[in-house]
Amino acid sequence: MAGIVEAQVVGVDGSAIPTVSKTQSYARPVAESVDAVRNMGMPLGLAEQFVKSTRDFSGSMGTQDGHRVMSGPGGREGLISCSRWEELGEGIGWHARLAVELGAYTEFRLLNQPSGRGPQTVVVGTTVGSDDAASKAELARIQQLVYSEPTGRTPLCKQIREVTAQIAANAACLRASGTKACVVIASDGEASDGDIAQALRPLRDLPVWVVIRLCTDDDRVVQYWNDIDEELELDMDVLDDLSGEAAEVNAAQPWLTYGGPLHRLREWGTAVKILDLLDETALTKTQLPALAKVILGGPAADLPHPELDWKGFLKALDLCQRDYTVWDPARNRRRPWFHIKKMKKCYGDGCAIS
Repeated sequence: MAGIVEAQVVGVDGSAIPTVSKTQSYARPVAESVDAVRNMGMPLGLAEQFVKSTRDFSGSMGTQDGHRVMSGPGGREGLISCSRWEELGEGIGWHARLAVELGAYTEFRLLNQPSGRGPQTVVVGTTVGSDDAASKAELARIQQLVYSEPTGRTPLCKQIREVTAQIAANAACLRASGTKACVVIASDGEASDGDIAQALRPLRDLPVWVVIRLCTDDDRVVQYWNDIDEELELDMDVLDDLSGEAAEVNAAQPWLTYGGPLHRLREWGTAVKILDLLDETALTKTQLPALAKVILGGPAADLPHPELDWKGFLKALDLCQRDYTVWDPARNRRRPWFHIKKMKKCYGDGCAIS
């Protein structure tokens, strides 16, 4: 089993670094940070959420059945097949660049020993912005990590215990600043070195958010991780890949385009509660403005209340999103974030959802 642990805020050698990382994370003004994320292809709302999550969490810690969106000649786009490692590598590279742009101290750990001379641990986000030599060197090391595919067995429990010890050493500083560490575990199976639930259990007593990024369609593995989530009652989000997660979200919200930018935010780690509901239950009318604001940002802040003016809400929402389209992995083409006709069908007269 291959995988990677991404851990925000925690020092590679276990030393106390929250003061440094917090200074770095806040060094760039908010508006400038938002602009930097928007330049990476994010709509305003999601760009604001990335910056907020970076401050809430003080940075991030870490078969041919994969897919990724690629652009071709003439602006054509589409999902292409790739290995799961290639799919994951694209996400690692994106998150690394985000960490560098925002100055979010982030440590990436390969679970397996890499092949060749590739590094097993890379730290990024020690400076702010991607233009200086130090940042370019960090991103180059990330590319080397991505190109060095891991080999052998997967000591996931060992890596989790090491990351847990680092968070515990910095827990007092995190609590004092009202922030959390975020641990992202990307894996395609089970641990090869023990009981994963037992290894994760100490995190329940620490200021931490956990994201499990599954790199497999195996129902047994998906159930394995969901069972762990239910057993531990951690602050934890278990995510499928983009296509799989889109299918789950669309089953509950058929009117929403679950695009890559939204998935990237959930992979990065976010405490926005409404995003936890997307793949669990149909949202109510009352919850729709909050989701629109999360995705679209400021333009969606003054939407009419849908319970008071449903037609006005839909008209204003459609106007807000006219400048935004996103690749829809479920339909394999660009679409608006919100499908107004489908929203009318779901929430209109006679619909069970209210």
